[in-house]
Amino acid sequence: MLSPANAALVESWTLSLHAKSRGTVKHYVDEVTRFATWLTANGRPAGSPGDLLAVKRNDCEAWIGALRDEGRAQATIRARWIAARSFYGWLVEEEEIDRSPLERVVVAKGSPPPVPTLSTEEITALLKACNGAHFLDKRDAAVIRLMVGTGLRVAEVTDLAVADLDLAHRIAHVRHGKGDKARLVRIDPATAAAIDRYKRARARHALASSPWLWLSSRGKITTAGISYLLDRRAKIAGIGHVNPHKLRHTFADRWLSAGGTEGDLQRLGGWESADIMRRYGSHRASDRALSAYDEINPMEGL
Repeated sequence: MLSPANAALVESWTLSLHAKSRGTVKHYVDEVTRFATWLTANGRPAGSPGDLLAVKRNDCEAWIGALRDEGRAQATIRARWIAARSFYGWLVEEEEIDRSPLERVVVAKGSPPPVPTLSTEEITALLKACNGAHFLDKRDAAVIRLMVGTGLRVAEVTDLAVADLDLAHRIAHVRHGKGDKARLVRIDPATAAAIDRYKRARARHALASSPWLWLSSRGKITTAGISYLLDRRAKIAGIGHVNPHKLRHTFADRWLSAGGTEGDLQRLGGWESADIMRRYGSHRASDRALSAYDEINPMEGL
């Protein structure tokens, strides 16, 4: 629990974080609160334990060392350091302190853990869990196939309009990718058939006149709705929790495992990169990537 003086500072700092997401703001406040608690418990700073304004560089170094001694992951330590750095950076800007005690305390990025992906058997089980003649069965099967077969981000999936699909040529037009960048992606034949099956069922939906491709009983499906349908189908399949991002990583893994190039993967998946290769041959890059999709077909056998 923060002292009244610390609580007032944190409350003012929180007002400056209006551009951050609610989740980020909560994380920042929680971490600075944990830091203040640690300071008090360990008699730091000397002479005024727990006083966030009196913290020195050696207090911060001791805190980082304590986190390492506790066995905290490097990513966790860095996340806590980032939150504290933001707080002390704000204190400097507000002239509450002259210099940040974290100014010369650096925490390097940790190596990210391997991202779990779905095996062929798990994808098959997930799709089998969608077997059925109900509207939701057809919708969920098409959504899952599309996500595994293209690596679309969940927001890109929910933002697809009926007009964005060209099933005859098996192309989806992502109009608002990350950074509001548009791109084309290829759809494998089985997924195109699954989407066509869904669209025929969609034509009988009460909200069929909606421009959005994926419908729920209330209208356009949300990102939360995608997460819910994945959890529901994964539970039926008995394969544990499956989040949308796991399907994106599964697409990348299957693409590369099949011999696909990183350049084509980057363009199809819409990953941002500062690599020089992105500036070469960009005029024909989309055509090459779309053609390469047919040769690789990451949904082969599903």
